[in-house]
Amino acid sequence: MQTEYQVNTCLVYDTYGICRVTKIESISFSKGTPKRPYYVLSPLSSPASTYYVPVGSEAVQSKLRLPLKENQIKELLEKSLSCNITWIENRQERNELFGKIVSSGINERLIALIACLYERRLLLKENGKKLSATDEGIFSASEKMVKEEFAFSLGISPESVTEYIHSFMSRLQK
Repeated sequence: MQTEYQVNTCLVYDTYGICRVTKIESISFSKGTPKRPYYVLSPLSSPASTYYVPVGSEAVQSKLRLPLKENQIKELLEKSLSCNITWIENRQERNELFGKIVSSGINERLIALIACLYERRLLLKENGKKLSATDEGIFSASEKMVKEEFAFSLGISPESVTEYIHSFMSRLQK
């Protein structure tokens, strides 16, 4: 199902974060090809960047969606409690699974993955160690995606998202 978005609509674009549709314009990116309409997207976290998403391309437009609403965020957090991601010792298997979870976007598995990596980070820190660079990168990318969208949707700062999640989850676990 294709959706037409309007100028000034804020969207989540794949793993790139929240973007604003700044215009819809017909463009040809190579000489001799016909112009076609594109959404011109500007990431809120990096306004100098620009993404061009072809209007009407189901494959690419499937990576666009409206940001979650507060009730959807709460539902997602509730579902994440029953979604346990356990640490996988085999680095290759772990990277493959964690990469798939991150590329699937914000869902209960991503929230559970962040919790898994956070707990692993704490455990390693107690022993004077750190997450591998790959695991740290996955953790940072996942956390950034969640914080950016939750902050936008809830009207709070990205720094307040962690406290919001902890507070909401502690109420659920009582």
